[in-house]
Amino acid sequence: ADRQVSAISSPDWLTQPAPPDKNISHVLAPSALLTGKTPVLPPIGPQRAARLKRGRLIHALLERLPALAEEGREAAALRFLACDKTLTNAERSDILTVTLAVLNDPKLAEVFAYGGRAEAPIIGRSDKLPDGVIINGRVDRLVTTDTTVLILDFKTDRPPPTSPDAVAPAYLAQMAAYAAVLETAYPRRAIRTALLWTDGPVLMELPPDLLEKALSHSSVAV
Repeated sequence: ADRQVSAISSPDWLTQPAPPDKNISHVLAPSALLTGKTPVLPPIGPQRAARLKRGRLIHALLERLPALAEEGREAAALRFLACDKTLTNAERSDILTVTLAVLNDPKLAEVFAYGGRAEAPIIGRSDKLPDGVIINGRVDRLVTTDTTVLILDFKTDRPPPTSPDAVAPAYLAQMAAYAAVLETAYPRRAIRTALLWTDGPVLMELPPDLLEKALSHSSVAV
């Protein structure tokens, strides 16, 4: 026998777009926390190019040499610099002198102590960050002890400011984001942040209240 099939009406949701996911997460580099423009750089030219190259080489040596025994650092640095045939002897001597002066400075002993991590990844979230933001970045050096965590970034592309208040807002937001993530990861340790300006060089520790202010004024570029 034939069966009668009743018509079934389609539910409304079938023809409507799905609502946006309120819990979506965005994995961002710290540079996506925008708090303002960085200082305008002068046009590229021989002098600026040489300064940037000098900074990059010092940066690279400060990453690699702390892992070596102190007595072997100078020879390793000379071998590294000898690979760049465009450097003059005076430029090699300048880079070597500056780098070793930083590494041998007693005030910086904790920064470059054996066991610190170079190019350390920092990935995570924090209540201090905008909703849904997961920071995915890499810091030049990370030094941890039982009581403290020191976050250090090298800056090579412009002369050092005279005080933390004069640091570019984008740099402050970057360091504040790292600090916020590690405060969550290490709730019982004091988190410290600092910039090492290789054009100097100058080590500048950043006050927590300055970082808090930078983070509170940040927005997100997705």
